Amino acid sequence: MALIPYRDVPQASSPQLDPPLLIGGQVAEEFYCGDYACDCATVHLRIGGVVMSVDLGTRRVDFLDNQGGPARESLRRSVRDALGQGSIETLRKHYDDTRTFGKDLHFRYVDWSGVKPGELVLWQHAFRAEGIPLFTMGSEEPTGSEGEASEQKPAPKVTIGLQDAYCIEPKCDCKRVVFTVVVPQAGNTVQKVGVVNYSLVKKEPAVLETAGGVDANSLFVLVANLLSSQPQLVTMYENRYRFMREQLAPILAAQRQAKGQTKARPVVAAAQRNEACPCGSGKKYKKCHGAN
Repeated sequence: MALIPYRDVPQASSPQLDPPLLIGGQVAEEFYCGDYACDCATVHLRIGGVVMSVDLGTRRVDFLDNQGGPARESLRRSVRDALGQGSIETLRKHYDDTRTFGKDLHFRYVDWSGVKPGELVLWQHAFRAEGIPLFTMGSEEPTGSEGEASEQKPAPKVTIGLQDAYCIEPKCDCKRVVFTVVVPQAGNTVQKVGVVNYSLVKKEPAVLETAGGVDANSLFVLVANLLSSQPQLVTMYENRYRFMREQLAPILAAQRQAKGQTKARPVVAAAQRNEACPCGSGKKYKKCHGAN
């Protein structure tokens, strides 16, 4: 789950719109799932360092760390009171606003640091609202030579889908897109028939994998004919490749760097916060690497 702070949503910055939600005199920070393919209908509230979730349907309030105590129960009651006094409608609206915002910008909040070198990222993982595009090839025109009209049969139509994936490794510039080729099935499902690598430089496909019973040459011809007959598709995939390189690759690099710094950060007990920082800066730990 990639949570988006509501303060990042453009509507949140307008002074004409909703004022901050106050719980017990404290501002409640709001976080929503920005995954357009998800319909969790939940808001995470952070109040004075305590994080809780609120189900926007049932209004159930839970602490994420499952810890209790009188002070926390009092905070829970305050949240429930605020919901009963109309805040629930405000939060539901903020949820809808964030889903709309996340439709195009959800990828900025995803943790991509787990992507391994050489691992591909689906376009659909960056843009969760988009499905697999389907393309139909073939003709209704009859086939056969002149004089054989009575025996002519229409050429079969073939519908395939291309689920495109890209390398976002910061130091790589392979200029390729890898398609998982699928065919539609009953019930809005699809079946994988193969994997095809497409060079954006040479404009050539290469079959990497086929499902059982699928002829590799037929799959090659199918994808090659589709892309050569619709050059606008190649342009679209070139633009998507460029987007993934310019947008996701820097995010991945920054996230890896941040995680590396976190791992390298020395672990110091609370009692040592007033002592010299181990990094050798000459400052107290709490003023240096221990600063929050």
